[in-house]
Amino acid sequence: MSESSFIRLSLQQQADYRCLLQFDDATPPLLADEPPPLGQNAGPSPVQLLLSAVANCLTDSLLFALRKFKQQAEPLSCRASAEVGRNAENRLRVLAIEVELQLGSPAEGLEHLGRILDQFEGFCTVSQSVAGAIPIQLRVLDSQGQLLKGPKA
Repeated sequence: MSESSFIRLSLQQQADYRCLLQFDDATPPLLADEPPPLGQNAGPSPVQLLLSAVANCLTDSLLFALRKFKQQAEPLSCRASAEVGRNAENRLRVLAIEVELQLGSPAEGLEHLGRILDQFEGFCTVSQSVAGAIPIQLRVLDSQGQLLKGPKA
């Protein structure tokens, strides 16, 4: 039997494409907006929120895996990009996401790094949920820029 929970929010249009998102817990409200010419850039756009959700979840998952093996590699950092383009119906879609995670320490000082890198993506609720529809390319570097996982740039 699987365990499930629900995350809820309410969205209230403020003006044009600017919306206030209020969550069902103590999370502070968030203002979202589209960039010009549709909106005024008063907050992150839905595409930016999707990209940030993938990047943040992967970062958290790597941190979780590192801590599970009692490894200190903080502070972690992440850079992410989303390719937005037109699909076959000429509609804008997120076509691909690239994420680069960087450890805050050199790889040689970390134990169990191979196991950590092999399993951390599986902990990421968001990327594992969207990867079936949007290809996600992931790279992991140590603090010295050594590529630990993923394709070369």
